Amino acid sequence: MIHGATQNRRLLFFTLYIAYICTGIVSALPGPSLSLLATHTRVTLDIAGWIFSASSFGFMTGVVISGSLVRRIGPKSILISGLILMAVASIITPWTHLFPVLVGALFLEGIGFGVLDVSINIIVTLAFPDTLGETLNNLHSSFGAGALLGPLLLSVVLQTLRDMTGAYLVGGFIGIVGVLLLLRQRVPVLPTHAETRQQQTNIRLSSILRQPLLWLMAIQLFLYVGGEVGFGSWIVTAVSQSAAITLALAAPWATVFWAGLTAGRILGGQVLKRELLTEVRLLYVCAIGAGLSGLVVAFFPTYLVVSFIASGLMGLFLGPLWPGIMAISSRWFVHALNIASSTLLISAGVSGMILPVTIGFLIAHAGVGWGMAIPALCSLVIILPLSLALWQRGHTLHSAAGTHTMDDTAAQASNTQQTI
Repeated sequence: MIHGATQNRRLLFFTLYIAYICTGIVSALPGPSLSLLATHTRVTLDIAGWIFSASSFGFMTGVVISGSLVRRIGPKSILISGLILMAVASIITPWTHLFPVLVGALFLEGIGFGVLDVSINIIVTLAFPDTLGETLNNLHSSFGAGALLGPLLLSVVLQTLRDMTGAYLVGGFIGIVGVLLLLRQRVPVLPTHAETRQQQTNIRLSSILRQPLLWLMAIQLFLYVGGEVGFGSWIVTAVSQSAAITLALAAPWATVFWAGLTAGRILGGQVLKRELLTEVRLLYVCAIGAGLSGLVVAFFPTYLVVSFIASGLMGLFLGPLWPGIMAISSRWFVHALNIASSTLLISAGVSGMILPVTIGFLIAHAGVGWGMAIPALCSLVIILPLSLALWQRGHTLHSAAGTHTMDDTAAQASNTQQTI
């Protein structure tokens, strides 16, 4: 019986791994192929950048939908729906010649990403409670593996087939494989709650959302997404335009960025495991390193070797930021995890709607350097809300400790008077 349960967990982990690889491929492809998508739909490059906003809006929609339906239909059905939406979007995106249809496809891709992200987090929490941190780190690394595989596939198919469709179809095929694997598996479901528990949750919602600490953490994820999505979406276009090389030759810049992101998360886990740095110090180092690396790319995009290495370093330093911020937030809001997670993910979606299209506008009208400086500055500015959040947390704990001490003193005085 124990052996069978272990096998089921291994198969479930493998399936979730496949799902995140699909997500990484499908979500990473529009950036490197943006100029081709703009040509196919006969729009300018800055207009084409709105597809990133559509995807991020879809992501927020998916988070809201999955949060309201996951208890009714279960995380397994939510995950299957997300994979199907990702697969459908990956089929429509390279074939359409109508820009509204392209925007709709990216909106569907965003919804799929949102419901998939929420459902996987719930499934992992229920199925792997004993190894939660390790499992989540490995799964997020698989997303990075898919994200670096996408631009590499694009480069190969452009050089061999002269068409980008094949790369998108690979992502869709992997999504269908994930659906087939999930159909016959037993996935844990969330326990139902009584009405009184729901009332307590509603009260907690209003109190949690009034806490400045939560919004400081949300600002950090807003800036992080500006760095990751902004850089990953525009680096190929920026290098291609600056150095006057083809997209096929510029695609490896996105590949090395996502490779660095994956390696950064693996390396960050080892740094924390061996206690070489504290979690907070690691976040400071990564924010500064990502910002400086991004500025090198923004200032020297035509120096191909320099920008190539800096792109890899940008990903390497960015990698540990997302899981680090989420881990700290989860510990600080452990009694209201669903509320905090939803707020943080919505903040990330808002950033994805605003900042990538802003970068595209600056690249088109002010130059590559101005546009690519945005991800670098976002990474550096993370230091400010992080420092404020740490100060706010320390102040709250100090106040609570002071109140507790005063209560103890008063109780002791009362006991003394009763004794006299």
